Amino acid sequence: MIRAGTFLLAVMLLLAIPAPSDAQIYRWVDERGVPHFTEGIDSVPQRFRATAVPLPLRSAPPPAPAPPAAPAAPGAAAPGASAAKAAPSGTGGTTIRFTPGQRILVSARINGATSVDLLLDTGADRTVMSPRVFAAAGVSLSRGVGTGSIRGATGTANVTAVPIESIEVGEAKVGKMVVISHDIEQSGIDGLLGRDFLDQFNVNVDNAQGVVTLTPKK
Repeated sequence: MIRAGTFLLAVMLLLAIPAPSDAQIYRWVDERGVPHFTEGIDSVPQRFRATAVPLPLRSAPPPAPAPPAAPAAPGAAAPGASAAKAAPSGTGGTTIRFTPGQRILVSARINGATSVDLLLDTGADRTVMSPRVFAAAGVSLSRGVGTGSIRGATGTANVTAVPIESIEVGEAKVGKMVVISHDIEQSGIDGLLGRDFLDQFNVNVDNAQGVVTLTPKK
C-alpha cells in the first residue's frame, strides 16, 4: 500500500492500453499485494474477480460550456499560435488556512466542476488523484497518456497518467495538466496536490499562523 507523504514518484510512463469509456472502475490486488485499477470486471484477471471491488462514484455537475472566445485584436497572434507549446502556468492566487502542526488539506476543483479534497504535499513531484475522481468528472482512464509504476516507502503500484483541463484552488488555477491516477487509501482524502501544480506559484507556508499563500509567478 502506498501512503501519502511516502511518494518518491519515480513514474515510468509506458504505452497506455485503451479501456471501455463507460465501464465501472474496479480495484483489485494481485498475489504480491500490489493494487491495480481497471475499467470493467472483464479487465480483471479471472482469479482476482471474486475480490475485485467497484469504486464508488461521487456525483458532480457537468462542466459548464466554455464561453465564446473574444475576437482577437488587430495584429494579435491567432489563438493558440504560441500558447500550444507553452508550459502550464498558474493564474490567480489564494490563501489556504490549516491547523498548525496538522496536515494541510486543500479543497480543489478539476475541470472547473468536480470537487476534490487533496493533501498539499511539497515532497510529491506529481499530483495524484483517486480513480473515483476521474469517474465523477466524466474523465475515462482510457484517455490516459501512459501507464507505469509508482514507488514509495511501502511498495510499488501500477498507475495511469491522465490529462485534465485544469485544477483550481480558490482563485489559483493551472490548466492542461497530466496527473497520476492512484488511490492513496486515506479516509477523507482524494489525492495529493504536488509540485507540478505548486511550482507554478510562489508558495509561502506560515506554520505559526496556519496559512499557505499562493501567488502567481511573474
